[in-house]
Parts: sequence; C-alpha cells; structure tokens
Amino acid sequence: MDLIWFGVLVVGVALLGTLAGGGRGYDDIRARRRWDAAFEHESRRTTHTDATEVLLCRSCGASASERAGRCPRCRALL
Repeated sequence: MDLIWFGVLVVGVALLGTLAGGGRGYDDIRARRRWDAAFEHESRRTTHTDATEVLLCRSCGASASERAGRCPRCRALL
C-alpha cells in the first residue's frame, strides 16, 4: 500500500513541476528560432572577392579593399 502512495506522490510532484513552468516558454522558443535563422542567413552569405583582395559591396556593388571594412560609397559593412 505504501508503494502505491509513493507512486501517486511521485506522479503528483512531476505534474506540479510541469505545470509550474519546467519547460521553456513559447516566446523563448520563437526568439531562439529567429536568432538561429538570422545566424544561418549571415553564415551562408558569400563575399565576392578576387585574387586582388578587392571586395564588392553587397548593397551598392562598389569595389573596396578587403581591409577597408566599410564600403566607401554607402558605408555598409563589407
């Protein structure tokens, strides 16, 4: 009989833990997915460079040195 009450107690504690917020919230999951999608998008973007280490700006198409860091025309990150 004690074993049955112990089982009921364990199941009750497990249910209370689940209802009290043991899982992640829906907003947390959505924020994580949004961050993952943005990271995947940025990691798959290609930079167009040639043997002279000149990059083409993704925004306006201007050429700039790879070491410049910013486009000379529109100031976007290269």
